[in-house]
Amino acid sequence: MSTDAPSPGQSAFQVDLRGMVDLLSRHLYSGPRVYVRELLQNAVDAVAARQAIEPGCARRVVLTVGEGTLSCRDTGIGLTLAEASSLLSTIGASSKRDELGLARGDYLGQFGIGLLSCFMVSPEIVVRSLSARPGASSTTASWVGRTDGTYSVEPVSEPGRALSEPGTVIELRSLPGEAWLQADTVRSLVDEFGSLLPIDVEVRAADGVTYHGGASGPWEMSRHEARDWCVEELGTQPFDLIDLAVPVSGLQGVAVVVAQAHPTATAHHTAYVKRMLVSRSAEDLAPPWAYFVRVVANSDHLRLTASREQLMDDDLLESTREAVGDAVRSWLERTARLAPARFAEFVAAHAVGLRSVALADEQMLGLVVRHLPVETTEGGRTLTELAEMAAQGRTVRYTRTVDQYRALADVASSQGLVLVNAGYSFEEEVLGAFLARPDLAGADPGISLVDPGELLEAFTPCSPAEEAEAVDLLMVAAAAIDSEDCEVVLRRFEPATLPALYLPDPDLAGRVAARSSRKAASGVWAEVLGVTDPFATSSVPRLVLNRTSSLVARLVVTAAKTGSAGAAPDDTVVQVLRGLYIQCLLAGRQPLGPKERAWASQALTSLLDASLPPLSGSRPGT
Repeated sequence: MSTDAPSPGQSAFQVDLRGMVDLLSRHLYSGPRVYVRELLQNAVDAVAARQAIEPGCARRVVLTVGEGTLSCRDTGIGLTLAEASSLLSTIGASSKRDELGLARGDYLGQFGIGLLSCFMVSPEIVVRSLSARPGASSTTASWVGRTDGTYSVEPVSEPGRALSEPGTVIELRSLPGEAWLQADTVRSLVDEFGSLLPIDVEVRAADGVTYHGGASGPWEMSRHEARDWCVEELGTQPFDLIDLAVPVSGLQGVAVVVAQAHPTATAHHTAYVKRMLVSRSAEDLAPPWAYFVRVVANSDHLRLTASREQLMDDDLLESTREAVGDAVRSWLERTARLAPARFAEFVAAHAVGLRSVALADEQMLGLVVRHLPVETTEGGRTLTELAEMAAQGRTVRYTRTVDQYRALADVASSQGLVLVNAGYSFEEEVLGAFLARPDLAGADPGISLVDPGELLEAFTPCSPAEEAEAVDLLMVAAAAIDSEDCEVVLRRFEPATLPALYLPDPDLAGRVAARSSRKAASGVWAEVLGVTDPFATSSVPRLVLNRTSSLVARLVVTAAKTGSAGAAPDDTVVQVLRGLYIQCLLAGRQPLGPKERAWASQALTSLLDASLPPLSGSRPGT
């Protein structure tokens, strides 16, 4: 609010000073507790201003707690009567603001507005001050402000009220029923906001004197001390600590790498400015992709919002945030290179989160594809390693689901094919982003979605003699399992311990209930929508019987004996075939239709029945 007179033809705003005091003191700040921070901040600014003209002056703040009262005395530069009237009675900027140099970047305070926070805990604020400026009057200035919006300024000369040394005394009295001016509360708030201040802070009360300030931040401690600080103050045992130094904003601190964090949760950082605590919930000190770090830092130059409870999101903060991100990326690269076991532990805790943020950050994507392994039949491999394997002539394919990977992994490995499991969260998306970036993946990395038919072609065909021996088994299989649901074929493949393998239709892989609804869908699209059935041209899934397996060899012999006798198909062969079919479907997490569930029940009942001895005296089958 300017003190200049309005120009002709203009009118001045009529300001309700009482409402303005209430607005600023009760709605600008998050709560009454910040009054201690404002008292300390004003004192620190005043001491800094005095040091500019008296480098050897005392650096001390004394808070004295009485019965429902609190006084805060500093050894700062003090105020003259005119300065008290101008600075403490003007809300906002004024043409006389810089008389004491307080508008410079070297100071935090904005004395008039900051002092209004005290109205949240006291109905009246009394300020007594004696200036240390050369040539200033030796008279103590008194300013009294009240919550009704009135104030008075006058000189003080009576003994006991006039100050004998330069500095400022601010006196408050408690609101009825409030505990903000009690000794324990004051000490707690002084420790919270001013523990790192480079001045001596005393709290005097009936129960004694305590000393505060001068503590070290975690960036100034040994690693062991810093870890203990994180446990006590942040409630977490850090996975690691990253040193931070950003000259442009005068920031010194640490980035605490946490063991558990979610990429969508807001990361709360601890920010100090001029060693005064600003916030324990600052949100913009690290880039969003670095969700796994909590920054604890002090800055000499970052600017604050009007309430001084958050950092101002300006270009300087943006530059600082980028520098913090660079430090975190360097830590990731360094840890992956020099401490692979430690990095693997970090990845195990944050793999999903790292991949999710990699989709939105190009640099993080590059780091993920270089350092985060995915599950393959060759063990854990990074995407860049897989691209190199493909470039060397290896066949590299990936699955979209974990179940499909588990169903095909052993067979693919035995055929020399490198199979990649891209079924976990964000893995297929990251793989797609990788393949779309020639600068990361190469011109043609040769990694593509697995085609079960490709596996079938890689299996060893049976000899003509073996095919002839298995004719009866395949005929029984065609009758036991509907060929429109699944085609049964015979091949040789490893491992021999796997009697059968289900190869789903590659076009339908992952589509719930597509297999069981194939027959029901036939013709419906053409009749209802007038379009061709999209499933009609899809290849039928296959149940591949492994001729190398001893179980399948026995099935071949059993079916051949039944066929040669000209009898009906052996129920045992039918049940075993259907049992293998159900087993493969379950192994691949394929949906079971009503028919398959009935077969599964029959197979289980037969197994249970066969495991029990017959009743005494009963005939078989009764």
